[in-house]
Amino acid sequence: MKKLFSVGVLCALAIGLVAVPGAVAKKGPKLVGGAVSVNVAPNPLPNATTMVTVTGNVASNSGCRKDRDITFAWVNGAVVTPATGTAITGSNGDYTATVSRPTDTAPTATSVILRATVAQEFRKVGSKKKGKKNKKGRQFSCQSFSGDSPAVTLVP
Repeated sequence: MKKLFSVGVLCALAIGLVAVPGAVAKKGPKLVGGAVSVNVAPNPLPNATTMVTVTGNVASNSGCRKDRDITFAWVNGAVVTPATGTAITGSNGDYTATVSRPTDTAPTATSVILRATVAQEFRKVGSKKKGKKNKKGRQFSCQSFSGDSPAVTLVP
């Protein structure tokens, strides 16, 4: 009986030593996605207008909404033309930007779409100790994502 008991203890000890490194392994950063809304004014867009106001919101978790870089591009079918102007989100994810009017790459186009792309960011949150420069808390990988505006009508 003592031999059976000691064999059981040795097996439990061996299993415990094998399981411990897996339980202590450091986790990678949490991947966080999101969505971006895009609203363009004025719509329809008169030919005399050179700049367009863009507003919207980045919907993500609270650590990934603030201070995100947003770039814009005009989409006309398969043609993507970068727009001049960028935005940075506020603490609640809202942004406002002024971007250039789409260039006339296809004069027969009656409407275009404005695409907003949010850049990828890496964040660390929590457990910042006094006197330490690096945060040792949870890490987030705020993923890059895009969103399109409703069609913007071009008025000749």
